[in-house]
Amino acid sequence: MYTKIMPVSDLRRKTSDVIDMVREGSDAVYITQHGRPVVVVVDYTRYEALLTQVKVLSEHAEHPVSPAASAPSYTTRLAGLHQGVWEGVDTDTYLRQERDAWEDLPNS
Repeated sequence: MYTKIMPVSDLRRKTSDVIDMVREGSDAVYITQHGRPVVVVVDYTRYEALLTQVKVLSEHAEHPVSPAASAPSYTTRLAGLHQGVWEGVDTDTYLRQERDAWEDLPNS
C-alpha cells in the first residue's frame, strides 16, 4: 500500500487511472488545489471501515460526540491517518515531479 499526492488538474485528466490505482492498493490519493490538500480519495471498502471505526470509538468514549459536533474533528481524524506524509515535503517540487510522471504515462 502507498499514498499518492496529486493536483486536481491531474485528477481531471486521469480520473479512471486514479480510481484504478486506489482499487489496486493505493492507501489514499490526496488531491491538492493550489498546493494544499483538499480531498482524499480512498477505496469504498476502506472508507466504510473508517466510518465503522469512528462509530465504535464514539460509542466507547466516555463522552460520546454528537454527529454534528464531530464533523470538523472527523475530517481531522481522516487527515491524521496520513499526516506524516506531508511532513518535510516540498509540495511544489513533489507536485511538479508527480505531474511530470503522469504526463510520461501512455494514454489509456
